[in-house]
Amino acid sequence: MSMRSIRIGRLAGIPIGVQPLWVVIVALITFSLGAVYYPDRVSGIAPAVAYGLGLASALLLFASILLHELGHAVVARRHGVEIEEIDLWLLGGVARMKGYPETAGDELRFALAGPGVTLAIAALFGAIALALPSSAPGGLRAVIEYQAFINATILVFNLLPAFPLDGGRVARALIWGRSGDLTRATAVAASIGRGFGWGMIAFGLIATAAGALGGIWLAVIGFFVIAAAKAEEGGLRIRTAFEGREAARFMSFPAVTVPAGTSVEDAIEAFFVRHRYSAFPVLDGERLVGLIDLAAVERVAADRRPSTTVAEVAFHEPALVVDEHQDVAELLERPAFQRVGRAIVLTAGGEIGILSITDVNRALRALSMTRATISADGSNRK
Repeated sequence: MSMRSIRIGRLAGIPIGVQPLWVVIVALITFSLGAVYYPDRVSGIAPAVAYGLGLASALLLFASILLHELGHAVVARRHGVEIEEIDLWLLGGVARMKGYPETAGDELRFALAGPGVTLAIAALFGAIALALPSSAPGGLRAVIEYQAFINATILVFNLLPAFPLDGGRVARALIWGRSGDLTRATAVAASIGRGFGWGMIAFGLIATAAGALGGIWLAVIGFFVIAAAKAEEGGLRIRTAFEGREAARFMSFPAVTVPAGTSVEDAIEAFFVRHRYSAFPVLDGERLVGLIDLAAVERVAADRRPSTTVAEVAFHEPALVVDEHQDVAELLERPAFQRVGRAIVLTAGGEIGILSITDVNRALRALSMTRATISADGSNRK
């Protein structure tokens, strides 16, 4: 499950969020530029001005990254792929898409859209830097030259064939187009990506040992590339296994529900301890209020639990309430499900089930052991 992002607005109709760790990288970039880059580039600059320009540069950098991800998102949306959101996080940004491209050509267009935007941004700042008169303030010139340099660096790095970086997605599209097999193309691209990831880690550690502390970041990115390549390959395997399968076939049924008026303190003993599940649907009569999980319970101070009802702390996420015919592969790709790890399933008869990542993993293990598909009338209803 991924970290919950904080929604900050919309751009071109697409929700934009930032993850808490994004603040960390902004602070690190600000400090690095304010302590080293601007004092070196602008003689006599005051520390407050240097750090102010460092913060402005960090925010401009992430604005560029946001536009890069928007390029991916807009092209994907034009080809029928729904965009859930764009997230800014510790190592950059990501456009979260619902589904996969239909063809190798679509994959190629999606992959190149972001770098195309970054190329335009780097060219724009480079042109401005060349056009600046010699009388331009040193701070302004340093800001513009930094943006041209960092965007060009991001462009080159992002086009490495290290799946799931954009260059790796380009490689997958080309392999897919030649072989006609998305699964094989993903496996090959992921293998190449892991190779690049281990190379980044090795080079980063060697550079760090030689005194270049920036090598630490390269090693961190290498770990990310390895993990992300594995996740992408596994995600496609799961999608292939569950595509066309309905939620009713895999859900835990019937779900144990908690009355809305139950206090948090009573719910701990009567439900979380007794049934040993980590989340329960909350009902007010027959009306679904939302979902209560252990994280929500833990956020309530111990002295407030007797007087706080589960309805007050339950969360309701429309994307996590589905009907029994919901395609499981599509549900698994929803950022909300990836974050929470479960969804409420409503049956035609008005009853409630729960589909959790545990249910999915159990079914996937069975599939991998039998190397067979689950029969059309198969179910794990309880």
